[in-house]
Amino acid sequence: MKVIGIDLTGSENKASGFATLWPDGLAQTERVKTDDEMLELVDAYGPSLISIDSPLSLPEDPTKIYRECELTLKRRGISVFWCLLPTMKNLTMRGIALAGKLRKSGFDVIESYPGAAQDILNIPRKGKSIEALRRGLLAYGIQGNLEVSHDELDAITAAIVGQLYLKGDYEALGCLILPKRKGMLL
Repeated sequence: MKVIGIDLTGSENKASGFATLWPDGLAQTERVKTDDEMLELVDAYGPSLISIDSPLSLPEDPTKIYRECELTLKRRGISVFWCLLPTMKNLTMRGIALAGKLRKSGFDVIESYPGAAQDILNIPRKGKSIEALRRGLLAYGIQGNLEVSHDELDAITAAIVGQLYLKGDYEALGCLILPKRKGMLL
């Protein structure tokens, strides 16, 4: 169950966080700029699944800038950005394209949202502090060098979501995959 997590940026000009998470909790991270570099690394690592922190679909209603999964998260009190906000549109389009390339190459891909996963798993978000996020990942059982950027830490969280998905311990809000939360009302 080796999983790759990607904390994607909206442009190849800015590095994305890239993490490989092994079943024993060992994480290896890198910063990667281009889609081609990511495709090469994915081919080299041969994961069971790739979990991307980026919207991987457009709104169900083409007159809206948000998807139902994002609205559900807002209603649950989880902070989220609409996928077609001007600041999110490039990320959304890049995510959709990258997921398409990976799927065409034969890889399974899911959409994750590390901030929501961290809230559900009681791991502090980077907004609290990067050090608190590191400590939370260590407490969760992640091993390896965590003295890395917040992008790489979010990529590790995306990979955690991927492992939970493979174990069947997840909730799907449309195409968005979240860790399962017991007793959820919505």
